[in-house]
Amino acid sequence: MLMRNNWRIFRYRKHERMILLIKRLLFSCAALFCLLLCTAHAETTVSLTARDGAVGYRFSLPGEAYAVLAFQAPNASGQMVIAGENGDFDGEIPLPLSPCGGEVELVVRNLQLQQQGSESVLLPAAADYAAPTGGTNAQITGFSLTETPNGLHYAFEAAGADYLRLEYQSRQETGVITIYPVNNAGHFEGDIPLTYTYARTLTTVRIRSAKNAVLIEKKARKGYQAPEAPEGNGGRLCGVTVCIDAGHQENGRPKMEPLGPGLAGKTTGSGGMAQGKVTLRKESIVCLEAAMALRDELIRQGATVVMTRENEATALSNRERCDIAEAGGADFMLRLHCDTRENQRKRGVSVYAPLHSQYAQAVADKETYREMANLLLNATKRSAGYALGEETGFVTLTDSFVGNNWAKMPCFLVEMGFMSNSEDDLLLSTPTHQQKLAEGMAQGIYELAVYRGLISPCLSSRSSGCGMAVQAVEKLFRQLLGYQ
Repeated sequence: MLMRNNWRIFRYRKHERMILLIKRLLFSCAALFCLLLCTAHAETTVSLTARDGAVGYRFSLPGEAYAVLAFQAPNASGQMVIAGENGDFDGEIPLPLSPCGGEVELVVRNLQLQQQGSESVLLPAAADYAAPTGGTNAQITGFSLTETPNGLHYAFEAAGADYLRLEYQSRQETGVITIYPVNNAGHFEGDIPLTYTYARTLTTVRIRSAKNAVLIEKKARKGYQAPEAPEGNGGRLCGVTVCIDAGHQENGRPKMEPLGPGLAGKTTGSGGMAQGKVTLRKESIVCLEAAMALRDELIRQGATVVMTRENEATALSNRERCDIAEAGGADFMLRLHCDTRENQRKRGVSVYAPLHSQYAQAVADKETYREMANLLLNATKRSAGYALGEETGFVTLTDSFVGNNWAKMPCFLVEMGFMSNSEDDLLLSTPTHQQKLAEGMAQGIYELAVYRGLISPCLSSRSSGCGMAVQAVEKLFRQLLGYQ
């Protein structure tokens, strides 16, 4: 009897413990649900203002220097990366393709593409808006699509059509334009402004009838034109010559070359070209854009700049790039590239320098080369917003890069970021970040020039003609005396 009572007590206590455990589990689930609910309501407040043919925005993302905006409007959608100030963002989105008015929705994300907030606003119709009328049934002939620096140019014949609808779509934006013939013979021609599409991005263009039937479709890449170089007005880098090598080219073929002077073997030196995880951009165009930003910054600081290429069509071998640097009398050569890794969380900046080639050893010993590379790396990291330390990139001395091995002057390959990382990928195509990289590398060049004795720190800030002349004379005497 006693054993039976004890068994009942044991079972009762066991059930009591199970009930308590279930209660605790239910309480935890309720707490988690409340936390998620609070988090959902903690989105960033986005303020939108409808204006004449545009929408103004304002929001804050504390601790964030950049934000990704995605908008959806009548006849248009797009995505862009914008820079803020102290976590505050404000600006305007022009909507020239939405004269009919309608709802505009804006979504705000961080560079990890996590949504931070959203809002919508009603855009009023333009006062002079009128829906198109007339016939759109026509046969299209002679359709051409050519690239321009700001987008694409179209031309075709469609006799009998009063108007047609032109639809375009790229990785960054879409749009629908109502187009009209430019003469009575049915000739259509005009420009497609690709405001948010990156240079050299593939864009699909379709011509549709009023009933939405596709009459013709074609693809082309948005053009790229190098910006005009600023005039040099002197500065701390007066008397210093830098060769900038924008890595790769759009359609170049790898060429078998000797690895380097004093090194055995040959190689194509091609490990493939990186491509953006989010943007899908090729490394070659990103490097070219960054190279132009660096060119302009160095010129503004008084340096003479030699470029190995200024467009995507130029195809050069690694050795030919070094020959250009030598022919231009370069004191330094910077080779700009972008990295990629299977580990998509990896981001940062790295610098590679030559090691055993005869030309590299004539420039500096191993430890000196490493010290110079670290000067460049740390200056670039500071400017671009990366913490110092190996977790965000480091210096490597290696014989692997033909373009480093054949350089007769201090040469550094700068991996400016990882296109396999969504955050780095978006930043590398953002002009504000490209400028920060340029300013950092220019600071690195200044520190290297002082380190190598090409300029004196006491003269570095002079922009007067006297200071410029003194630095030029100093460089001439060093060359005559055979100093590097």
